Amino acid sequence: MKLSTKLHISEVEALCSQLTELLDSAQPVYIDVSEVEAIDTASVQALCSLQKSLSMTGNAINWVGNSQVLVNATEKLGVAQFLNVTE
Repeated sequence: MKLSTKLHISEVEALCSQLTELLDSAQPVYIDVSEVEAIDTASVQALCSLQKSLSMTGNAINWVGNSQVLVNATEKLGVAQFLNVTE
């Protein structure tokens, strides 16, 4: 799954639907963040929810690409380690 360039609360419902589909597929979850230029707290919360659900089954989000915006947002919110987001 490739995340869009701007992830805001107005799109979080659609994001949650996409993340739920990933979770329901029972396949490894790969999320491409290479084009993310803006992300808000609601979108980070949706990613945390997915990570929590995956961790219950011994899985995790596999990040593809890099987004300094995502790194900065998750660090400010104190969830970078939980999401395993690194520079």
